[in-house]
Amino acid sequence: ETIPKEKVVLKRRHSWRDDLDFHRPRMDKIVLTCITDSQTAVMALKKGEIDFISRYDRPSLESLLDLKDNPDIAIYSRPSSRTYIISTAYWKEPFNGSNGILLRKAINYALNREEIVKGAFFGYATPATDTMYLSPLLPDVPECCNKGYDCNIDKAKQILSDAGWNDTDGDGILDKNGKSLKDLKLIITSSSSLNWMPDVALMIQSQLRRVGMDVKIQTLESKILSESIKNGDFDLQLDYTRPNPMAFQLKMFNSSLILYGYGTYANENNTLGKLVYEAGVATSEEERDEYVCQACDILYEDAGTIPLVHPMEYTVMSSKIKGYEFRPGYGETEHIEECWTEE
Repeated sequence: ETIPKEKVVLKRRHSWRDDLDFHRPRMDKIVLTCITDSQTAVMALKKGEIDFISRYDRPSLESLLDLKDNPDIAIYSRPSSRTYIISTAYWKEPFNGSNGILLRKAINYALNREEIVKGAFFGYATPATDTMYLSPLLPDVPECCNKGYDCNIDKAKQILSDAGWNDTDGDGILDKNGKSLKDLKLIITSSSSLNWMPDVALMIQSQLRRVGMDVKIQTLESKILSESIKNGDFDLQLDYTRPNPMAFQLKMFNSSLILYGYGTYANENNTLGKLVYEAGVATSEEERDEYVCQACDILYEDAGTIPLVHPMEYTVMSSKIKGYEFRPGYGETEHIEECWTEE
């Protein structure tokens, strides 16, 4: 049974190989209901009109605060292999050259990722202090890449002071040689699918103010955001890794493979891009890991990125649903048919 734009009813049938215990359905019927608004889906779940919301179409983090104490609702979560980061305009002031490295290191030390996890993600994330880009949960990521920056406000202030950044006019914002760390442009998208960005941006703005940096947040529609990235019209940008294998993710540091814009980071002599290229064409794991480790070392020493958190995956459902297990991917292959209900 199908009603366009409303629902699809799937009925159980016998498998052509019923002797194999492989994705054997335990439900007699599944009704797929089309609800385009996440809050409407949450209300339907609370009313018992639906029983399951896929993590692919998961509700907002704010919704979880209301749902977590509801005995009729179950929330399943697990760490994901994604990383949310800040990328910088590394090719221009104030983030270019050796001074830019020091500035990015200061920002890495200035950010309290535990606060961001609690304040912006309500605990549904983990601090990304164990990487500069690649999640340790990604298959094949060598252990040498599992290093990052912890919060250390005093160290951040010391780096800035040693680099010559001081508040010479008493306005609370650092300056150097007549140039101020005022109105650093942080661009984010207004897309509802990336609704974590506004809260994270506000926390970054607040935390960097503690060390004398003034961040101006610009929320842009997707098309305008793409143009700003392409033209390099920003100082800071909220970004994230995609659910791709390690070698594919590292391509963001190979300028020859960037379709538009400047890429996530490139060092001055482009050794990072060359290492990423060599890792991609390596003929053995040992050779690949050697290049990847060298690339990760550059990212760490240059503070090429500013990692924030590893978001968690989550899905919500009626507490009547039993037997749910996370599957590979991001919710497009859930196999909900293997679950069952208990009244």
